[in-house]
Amino acid sequence: MSSHQNYLHLFSQYRVHHDTIVQLIESITTSITSAALVDDYHGQIDIARHLSRQYPFVELIYSVDASGIQKFNTAFGESVSERNRRSLGQGSDRSERPYFKLASSSDSDVVVTDPYLSSATHKLSISGVHRFSCGNTENGASEVLGYLVLNFNLERLISFLNGDEYRRKIHPFFQLIYGVIGGMLILVAGLLVYSAADLFVGVLYPHRVMATEAFGIVILVTLGLAIFDLGKTIIEEEVLLHKDIHHDGSTRRTITRFMAAILIAVSIESLLLMFKSLLGEAGQLQNAVWMLLSAVGLLIGLGIYLKLSKE
Repeated sequence: MSSHQNYLHLFSQYRVHHDTIVQLIESITTSITSAALVDDYHGQIDIARHLSRQYPFVELIYSVDASGIQKFNTAFGESVSERNRRSLGQGSDRSERPYFKLASSSDSDVVVTDPYLSSATHKLSISGVHRFSCGNTENGASEVLGYLVLNFNLERLISFLNGDEYRRKIHPFFQLIYGVIGGMLILVAGLLVYSAADLFVGVLYPHRVMATEAFGIVILVTLGLAIFDLGKTIIEEEVLLHKDIHHDGSTRRTITRFMAAILIAVSIESLLLMFKSLLGEAGQLQNAVWMLLSAVGLLIGLGIYLKLSKE
């Protein structure tokens, strides 16, 4: 169980860490200094496996000639599963890809692209391209031997920089636990609403339901609503949505939603106690007032927290 990639989140993180990401990719790409790798498929396989062990965000390597035609099949790193290996392979025309246009027109031998959707893995990626040249032609220009293209998974790269690689591996297990807990809360909410089925009997036979019993039914339904909203919030926040634990905004959003559910439940229960006091249970009025004051206190505290956390 895993959430889909949140591309808005990835682009936001990319902008924050842009300089560091570019420097890291440039250093990895520049470390490959052998021009012979352009024409060595088995060497590309070895390099891809070695780099993916050291840097789990390295996905694949392949070489293209001066005109942008891929020389060999793509060499995938160990981090890319077999089912995610979608590549056009040897003989593919890469001349229209953004990384080739950037590398062929740049004065630098090593270039780093902006994030783009990879045609090989169908994931948001960044490419580092190393151009190999040799000697001078008759007009004084260097002859391009070929380009070595390294593909990097942006999501795993950002996790690597944040030190989240291990947490990312066990995150699906946490999502499963949260999913089970959220599902159980929703089930409990359903049982509470089912227990309040006497409400329909009261509609059909009003003389069989006393006012106090009607309030009990309302309490069950209200409690079921609050528990359902709590379960829904857990599933949405921890299972379905991408949550950045390094950003205060994610924590603030989660706390706000949980507190809102509690405030609604406490406010409704205090109103029910007030209604009961009007029907003759005078002892409930004081409890209702204390519950309303508690709700006001929670609301004030939440407002102070949101104000301070925003600043």
